[in-house]
Amino acid sequence: MKTRLTRWVMLGVLLISSLSMYAQFNIIPLPSSIKENGASFTLNGQTKIYYEKGLKQQAERLYAALSPATGFDFQISDQQKAAKNIIVLKIGKGGAPLAKTDALNKESYKLSVKNDVITIEGNSPAGVFYGTQTLLQMLPAEIYNKQLQRKTVWKIKGAEIADAPSYEWRGMMLDVARYFFGKHYVLKLIDMMAMYKMNVLHFHLTDDAGWRLEIKKYPKLTSVGAWRGEGAERTGGYYTQEDIKEIVAYATARNVDVIPEIEVPAHALASIAAYPDLCCTGEQYTVQTQHSISKEIYCVGKESTFDFLADVFKETFALFPSKYIHIGGDEAQYDRWKTCPHCQKRKKELGVQTEKEMQVYFNQRIQKMVKGYGKTIVGWDEIIEDGLKDKAVGMIWHDQKKAFKASEAGHYSVMALTGYCYFDVAESNIPGEVKAATWLQPISLEKAYQLNPMLEGLDPKYRPQILGAEATLWSDQFIHGTVLQEIAAINEDRSEKYFEYLTFPRMSALAEVCWTPHEKQAWPDFEKRIRTHYKRYDNAGYGYRVPLPKLTGNEKGANGFTIKLESDVQGAEIRYTTDGTRANVYSPVYTQAVTVPKLSDFSAITVVNRNQYSLPLYFPEKYDKFKKYGQLVAEWKPSSVKGKDFGTFEINATGKINENGEYVLSFWYTEGHSRLEIKSVELYKNGVKIAEDVHDGYTGSSQENNQYKFKVDAYETGAAFTIKAVVRGDVDNDSNGAVFIKKQ
Repeated sequence: MKTRLTRWVMLGVLLISSLSMYAQFNIIPLPSSIKENGASFTLNGQTKIYYEKGLKQQAERLYAALSPATGFDFQISDQQKAAKNIIVLKIGKGGAPLAKTDALNKESYKLSVKNDVITIEGNSPAGVFYGTQTLLQMLPAEIYNKQLQRKTVWKIKGAEIADAPSYEWRGMMLDVARYFFGKHYVLKLIDMMAMYKMNVLHFHLTDDAGWRLEIKKYPKLTSVGAWRGEGAERTGGYYTQEDIKEIVAYATARNVDVIPEIEVPAHALASIAAYPDLCCTGEQYTVQTQHSISKEIYCVGKESTFDFLADVFKETFALFPSKYIHIGGDEAQYDRWKTCPHCQKRKKELGVQTEKEMQVYFNQRIQKMVKGYGKTIVGWDEIIEDGLKDKAVGMIWHDQKKAFKASEAGHYSVMALTGYCYFDVAESNIPGEVKAATWLQPISLEKAYQLNPMLEGLDPKYRPQILGAEATLWSDQFIHGTVLQEIAAINEDRSEKYFEYLTFPRMSALAEVCWTPHEKQAWPDFEKRIRTHYKRYDNAGYGYRVPLPKLTGNEKGANGFTIKLESDVQGAEIRYTTDGTRANVYSPVYTQAVTVPKLSDFSAITVVNRNQYSLPLYFPEKYDKFKKYGQLVAEWKPSSVKGKDFGTFEINATGKINENGEYVLSFWYTEGHSRLEIKSVELYKNGVKIAEDVHDGYTGSSQENNQYKFKVDAYETGAAFTIKAVVRGDVDNDSNGAVFIKKQ
């Protein structure tokens, strides 16, 4: 037993040691194998780039990446004439031995950095391209800058790297249907993805709130379906077919597969607004201006619906060479089908019992339709039902069991799980956090890194059917109001900055989850490497969320709490306060541990520059989130006020009522399951009732009418104020809450 334990300890030490070595390179995603060789290579004006036949595009892309910041006009050639100070791109048997499938082998590479020669050898042009992306990460962060960096020495540490991805699907979904992002931003996102070896752009082109793809046979799809609102409130846009060709060519050069999504049968209101006959009622609808899931869906009973979709797919496939087509398939409401004579006739002809079975029929028709083009359908996990005749890809977002069902039925899966991959959710619930989706809990950087596409409990034999993972950038928030809209007059690109804030650094974490062997993934090591990447984002012009200072200690001693911090951003400062106020960019610079009497006195932020800083690290008091309701005047538990009948709950408000005016008393529940019922509130001054508010209210797992108002006209200094609330609590004693008072 001792020998076995010693062996495990030694293995742990070796793993930590190897990860520390990897961290010296700070490459994300972490390569399969890195070995230092003691050499170094320095780029200069005489460095030459040589490439083998078929790799001219990769050589030109490398030149375009290296030249702006270095200022060097690198000579590129397919004829090698020098033996030193050269970068060589070649096709060979590059990559790590773990690459098993053709798709993974295709993307593998070897990178050798020696004193005089850098060699990038890939199994294909894609592998060579990924080798160049690793090379860029081995250079100083300024290499990503588009301006000349005169004082930088372009030195690269010598190493032998063999690398290959773990999963072939490493994706990001961009929702341009609910909010239209122009072509230039789509190209920028592709660059952001390529930097981290992400290779699938899932293009969410159609939804209830917009149709974004030009279809020449149906011009109203864009003249009507691409716009919403009237007059000055009219917003929208679409991609011409020439735009799409440019996007696809740009992506292909960076090994990114662009997969279009044409939603069926639901999320189709924009196209129905353009062509009303596509729906069951035939009525004229308008493109929605506020987010909701429309009950208007494509009519499954009309053959004209499938004729329309056949035409749309024909033009779509002429633009997108991907072997996949995403058909959505989620959140269909069947109300219209249930009352539509065409749909009910179809239901009877098919001999099915439910409308859900009719959606399976719909999917079958689409699958057969696109098969003639050599396409495989992809859909949200709702499409994984019995009846699909050919293999499909289920994008697992809310029902993990569908991955098991898909695998057993021979289908493929991509993990886009809500708890890890929905990047439209904020990273925290810290006050001041960006406006984002709230129907899910925050997804921190560490949480995103915890995703394992190979779900626990899934039979290992199904591993080849798990294609990878994908994060989603939904733009629902843009039609929940106008908070996120640009101000066109000053062209501030607020929407783009917002999406980048949500994307980085979480996309870097997802990239490693999808690329690096799972056994080599370690959060502490990733956390060290990501610290150096914020400077790369800055130089590349990418926005990101600045992480809070990292708390490494808050030990309690005789004089209070000693707080120790470190920065999670290389080169950034930490600034702090100790007086209970929130830190700002002008607060003192943190240089060593700080001792405060109480934790709530302390606050700190990470400061990259005067315009770029983190949310505050602070220690909230118990009722911090209720501060907007005023001062705490009492705490309640059902046990203290329980009983069959209502009783009186007395609250001392002396000192809290300190002048004439109108006051609001709020009863708030904080935890548990029990409820507090309130009948009335009376205010006494020196034992004499001076005001009351009578109405039924309660607070529990929800609250209703939980605020009571009264007016003070004859305040006297030194007077005693007492509040008597008539309340009743549940018998269970698993809840508690608090009462707050605020002057209006």
